[in-house]
Amino acid sequence: MRNISSPMLSGILASPIRPAFLVMLTFYSGIEYVWTGVGNLVYGGNTYLGVGSLGKIGAVTEGTQVNADGTTVSLSGIDLTLLGYCLTEIQVGAPASISFALVDANLNIIGVPYPLFVGCVDQPVLQIGMETLEIALKLESRLSNLQRASMRRYTAADQSLYYPTDSGFSWVEWLNDQALRWSA
Repeated sequence: MRNISSPMLSGILASPIRPAFLVMLTFYSGIEYVWTGVGNLVYGGNTYLGVGSLGKIGAVTEGTQVNADGTTVSLSGIDLTLLGYCLTEIQVGAPASISFALVDANLNIIGVPYPLFVGCVDQPVLQIGMETLEIALKLESRLSNLQRASMRRYTAADQSLYYPTDSGFSWVEWLNDQALRWSA
């Protein structure tokens, strides 16, 4: 069983349950906290802005294979005059997370929210209507970095970019030009 706090487990078994999703997104201007309910929700020293039915979260999948599964978060009903602002604020590669929580009638979180997804922001998808805009941010798993080619090289020049005083690769170029013979 996952590490679900005992108060949250009791809340899941109780009736009625009040589920909530807490979303943290990083933009150029700072970190934004939103949740799937209405009103403000305070947790962990952060105030989560309620987006209600205007916000959507895509499917979050998990399996036994090591896959870089992503998801989406979207916000609809955005005024078209904010289109330029929205596009300049999106920071591709910035941290993002989604957590599952239970709230009581007074909007207090029961137990500790369960992290569903931790990753980073990918490209936005826009749907422009007559008067409003919907922005869907693709979120990708941190595992997707394993699918990208490393731009690092095993050379002294590349090593000195990160560790200027390290001379561990200083002989690599010289070794490439050597013809070594092994004898038994």
